[in-house]
Amino acid sequence: MSAPRILVVECMQEISSFNPVPSGTENFHIERGDAMRAQEGLNTGLGGAIAALRAAGMEPVWTIAARAGSAGPLSAAGWERLSGEVLERVRDGAAGGIDGVYFSMHGAMAAETELDPEGHLLAETRRIVGEDIP
Repeated sequence: MSAPRILVVECMQEISSFNPVPSGTENFHIERGDAMRAQEGLNTGLGGAIAALRAAGMEPVWTIAARAGSAGPLSAAGWERLSGEVLERVRDGAAGGIDGVYFSMHGAMAAETELDPEGHLLAETRRIVGEDIP
């Protein structure tokens, strides 16, 4: 039997609605695909999750890790670009067959056109992978 394949995604930013300067995708450090392996062994949320997946005998399916420091809300254009790429990579990763999803988030992100970016990404990921994938 092969190892369970777990889709690994990260999208996090803490925003301050008091900051009048919108952030954009240029504020994000983005690792795509195998570049996400750079988090292995690091004392980060994603690094810890990868260690736990490996310890449990699971195979990470690398998608995208996008993280930014504290800033103003993500601009409409930035949100459209970032969310589009995150969901495209979720679709591509899920197409290869997965057994679960690990999504690393901060929970304090907002965009000019989406007040709950994390909720949107989770709802769309659920739509993509289906109801039976944990």
